[in-house]
Amino acid sequence: MSASAEAPKTIEDLQAVLRLKNKNNTEALVRADPVKEAFRKYSNRCLSSGSTRKQLPDWKDVDEYLLDMRMSHQVRRMGKTLKEVVSQDCMDKPYELLPHASMFALRIMVFLKSEKGEQYDIGLEKHAIRYSEDVSFDRCIRIMSLLGFLVNQNREMKRTREIKK
Repeated sequence: MSASAEAPKTIEDLQAVLRLKNKNNTEALVRADPVKEAFRKYSNRCLSSGSTRKQLPDWKDVDEYLLDMRMSHQVRRMGKTLKEVVSQDCMDKPYELLPHASMFALRIMVFLKSEKGEQYDIGLEKHAIRYSEDVSFDRCIRIMSLLGFLVNQNREMKRTREIKK
């Protein structure tokens, strides 16, 4: 998914993609400390230098990456957590977007499952769920849309600063 091409560009677009009730909820989610912190960590590594022009990984790639890491030898046999393994991969591959986008997704998944974040986790309607995986796929799609929105906002802020100079 290209962040600039497919991601929501306005807060109203993001609200629709995330299925949130109103604009205030959407703004509150974007301003939530766990979201800001997850994006700060992502942007420190991935939105510097030439990385800003790269496309965000597709949600399917992020989901597959997280599944691969979850099934890895390190998690299954060595007792490491998924977060530890993904974090190590981020350190090992500092300029690859997939591990960092996956780490962002992992952080947001944890937040959405928390007491404070559950109000922002509006899943599919019951009749739209055919398989149990549909729920996690939908969550991953929404998280990557959030990341795409934040990347677009970051690019707009940088463009505005450039113009003012």
